Amino acid sequence: MKKNKNTAIILMIINALLITTPLIILILGPNNEGRQPILDISVGLGFIGLAMMTLQFVNTARIKPLNKPFGTDLVYHYHRQIGIAAFLLVFAHPITLFLLDTRYVRFLNLFTAPWRARFGVVAVLLLIGVVLGAEYRARFKIPYTFWKIWHGIMATAMIATAVTHIFLVGNYVNLPWKKALWIGYSVLLVGMLIYTRIMYPLRLIKHSFLVKSTKMEAGDVFTLTMVPDGHAGFRFHPGQFAWLTAWKTPFSDTEHPFSIASSAENSESFQMSIKNLGPFTQRIQSLTAGERVFVDGPYGSFNLDRYPEAQRLVMVPGGIGVTPIMSMLRTMADRADKRPILLFYCNREWETVTFKEEIIELERKLDLKTVYTIEKPPTDWGGESGFLNRDILKKYTPEGWIANGTGVFLCGPAPMMVAVEKELLAVGYSQQQIHSERYSFA
Repeated sequence: MKKNKNTAIILMIINALLITTPLIILILGPNNEGRQPILDISVGLGFIGLAMMTLQFVNTARIKPLNKPFGTDLVYHYHRQIGIAAFLLVFAHPITLFLLDTRYVRFLNLFTAPWRARFGVVAVLLLIGVVLGAEYRARFKIPYTFWKIWHGIMATAMIATAVTHIFLVGNYVNLPWKKALWIGYSVLLVGMLIYTRIMYPLRLIKHSFLVKSTKMEAGDVFTLTMVPDGHAGFRFHPGQFAWLTAWKTPFSDTEHPFSIASSAENSESFQMSIKNLGPFTQRIQSLTAGERVFVDGPYGSFNLDRYPEAQRLVMVPGGIGVTPIMSMLRTMADRADKRPILLFYCNREWETVTFKEEIIELERKLDLKTVYTIEKPPTDWGGESGFLNRDILKKYTPEGWIANGTGVFLCGPAPMMVAVEKELLAVGYSQQQIHSERYSFA
């Protein structure tokens, strides 16, 4: 953990330096005494925003040594938030120019503006498309694969047009070392594109997997068991996830992220249990034994091994969020882990609860107590009903558990996690004790 923390600090410092370097060079470079300071401020804002956007190609390249200290879920959350910040900085560049001199507004006309301005305007329009697409994809039900392809295309085109704009303006690349800076950022962008679009997909093809078996589970869930095809596979920590590509090659951008559900102690095969929630997950059920699939993983900081100091465990899955929790429970059973576990399993209906028979078996192997909360229980239901709240948490939590030494693992639909986290904090758990999986990539 200490090593990861030190690495994280170093990576954050490097990231901050790469973001601010264009501004530092702008300040240190030769200044035109006749130029108004607000012009340099405007350019500086644009430079910082553009550097931020370029570095996002590194952040989302899934380079494991860079992601490991933070966790891929946190990296993608940062990517989304920093993308908005970069948008505001870049957008502030033309706005500041308009405030400086309203004559700059005429450059918005793509038919009459000089080419340097045309490239700048197009760059801003592409950036607007990138940000709006990411923010409103789910609301407008844009297919994930379609969005992902065009998100990458527009982001790449935006940076290319923005750098072209900088070189055509010329005022801030009038020295060789200034040109070298932006050439360096361009090379970084091209390098990341080659890595993510060519090198890494080729590696996934070389390390493909075969479907070993398929199984229908309760709750419209489909379990795939996969084995490595002529290679050693990969090791993972209980609770992590991976991207799955089926029917096509890794070059096609049709991958989807799913939690790994099997025990981390089984190196010969692994499982993903996937709920039918859309066209891709529905089609997953047509896979048969022997078909080839491609798996990119493992990823994620939501894993049991990341928190070895936890002496007691509270696990709160909701719906299909049980899959990483099952990986943890299965792993603990294989390791003969005797730590006490309190499982609050939240579902809409009792008939759709996934893995309930196996959980009964796990209760015999582990120091595990399960509490089911059912939103719409059957008429003869004798357990907890409704949503998990502080009263239910207090009712079943042993005395002394709400203290340091207890780790809480929370996974499920986003609204459920937000609501449950508030209840956990209300009963006395600290934010540091609560570990949740919120990987949202769009």
